[in-house]
Amino acid sequence: MGLEGKVAVVTGGGAGIGRSIVARLAAEGARVAALDIRMETAEKSIELAGGDGLAVVCDVSDSASVDAAIARVEAELGPVDILVNNAGAIGMDHLRRVKPLIARQREEALNGGVKTPLDALVRLTDEEWRRMLAIHLDGTFYCTRAAARCMAARGSGVIVNMSSICGLEGCTGHPHYSAAKAAILGFTKAAAKELIVQGIRVNAVAPGHVGTTTLQGEINEERQAIANSTPAGRLAEPEEIAATVAFLASGDASYFVGQILSPNGGLVTA
Repeated sequence: MGLEGKVAVVTGGGAGIGRSIVARLAAEGARVAALDIRMETAEKSIELAGGDGLAVVCDVSDSASVDAAIARVEAELGPVDILVNNAGAIGMDHLRRVKPLIARQREEALNGGVKTPLDALVRLTDEEWRRMLAIHLDGTFYCTRAAARCMAARGSGVIVNMSSICGLEGCTGHPHYSAAKAAILGFTKAAAKELIVQGIRVNAVAPGHVGTTTLQGEINEERQAIANSTPAGRLAEPEEIAATVAFLASGDASYFVGQILSPNGGLVTA
């Protein structure tokens, strides 16, 4: 894909989809920096990708941490050619509250109609709301800003932002996550129109439901129900999302500007 010798930065590169992206870009010949809140997981991703890269601790919700991480990558690996804004969070406290209620609603839908309220929105705390936006939206902004400063001076670069089908259509019971992912799409489009004049391409990936076994364990009844409700009849493999990112990072996608690619198995087609 023409990534030989390119320097790529992947945030949230220590696990799940991020680890698959690190591996795919490395396989395409890029020198990859895995940025993660945990050094041990970032180091493991680099090791699994062949070891020719850099693990960096970075909290994407902290602009100073982001600036320091990008500066270190440029100092140790060279000018950043590719940035993948993949870091994210799901909010475990919220998830524990809402998952059993969603399961109950699913059962009710099969037996005459939904009666159980989720109360997901009204039970969200200020801290949960702000933390979700800080990691996803602020993090995407901070990293894009830091990378663009470097890329603009050289007149080239690629930025790929990770959104979600929740950003395309909203996901029931997850208003803060949906809001953050939708905001990333608006940011992507605005940044793309601005930065292409300086030779920097910005696009987004909005995956459907992904089966990251390393984080979620073997598929359970709930995840099987999600797979069954997907027209393709299965969850996505992390490697399939990584392949989409690799395409957008490559020269094959040179005319893609401000676009959203959504590998979602047919869940969203408009």
